[in-house]
Amino acid sequence: MEKTGLVLEGGGMRGTYTAGVLDYFLDMDLHFPYVIGASAGASNGSSYVAKQRGRNYDVLVGYGDHPEYISFKRAFRQKELFGMDFIFDKLPNELVPFDYDTFEARKTMFAVATTDMETGMPHYYDDFPDRNSLLTIMRASCSIPLISPSIPYDGKYLMDGGIADPVPIERSIEQGNEKHVVVLTRNQGYMKKRMRLGWYIQRKFKQYPKFVDSLLNRHDKYNQLTRRLYELEKEGKVFIIRPDEPLAVGRVERNKRKLHNLYMQGYNEMRQKEKALEDFLKA
Repeated sequence: MEKTGLVLEGGGMRGTYTAGVLDYFLDMDLHFPYVIGASAGASNGSSYVAKQRGRNYDVLVGYGDHPEYISFKRAFRQKELFGMDFIFDKLPNELVPFDYDTFEARKTMFAVATTDMETGMPHYYDDFPDRNSLLTIMRASCSIPLISPSIPYDGKYLMDGGIADPVPIERSIEQGNEKHVVVLTRNQGYMKKRMRLGWYIQRKFKQYPKFVDSLLNRHDKYNQLTRRLYELEKEGKVFIIRPDEPLAVGRVERNKRKLHNLYMQGYNEMRQKEKALEDFLKA
């Protein structure tokens, strides 16, 4: 397990698939020395690193239909679809407590990918001076343009890590890892399409032209990354866990039954891949 990284894609509520995979890892007592996630991947990863089996389920399935979690009315009135205060304050500090003590005592290096609006480039954080900084950085990584505000931190304005680095495999490589387990929330063959409303995005973020470029070219970056992962997989350096079929759940799904089924899909598909993963890690 030395020099092995766990890389987690985001995807909003599609991350419920990842939650199932990670809970199976915990049932296997499988822990990686390095974990990095973007957007929802970072949120899921933090609970996994804190060894809180079932916490992601409680957050995503248990509260996924809560009006403070996702609200189209709030999106219309306040330009905030996801209730970020609810997700990154009330949930971890009150309703589904996050185990800060276990997280802080971790041996795993945990990293979060964000996007720097000034440069349009990814910025990674693996040092969290206090509990508030952890929540702030994860909130930034999950802040989706047009439906969430940017987050000021560390002298920067940060947004969704999935924009500049949706699957941060290269960062895991840079950190010295030689093997990588990658959890995706899209099925094999998925190709991301160019964002709509490009004209509005250019107007909305005109003071951040490099961020606009990164956002409008996000589909190219994502599709290049999937090709890169395929090559690394053929070389035996990457083990990919992804849905066997296209998901019936979108980024903003609220239906508890669908979310529960997606969690179980992730859990059961990982169970089917357990032997193959063990062989990969031992090789």
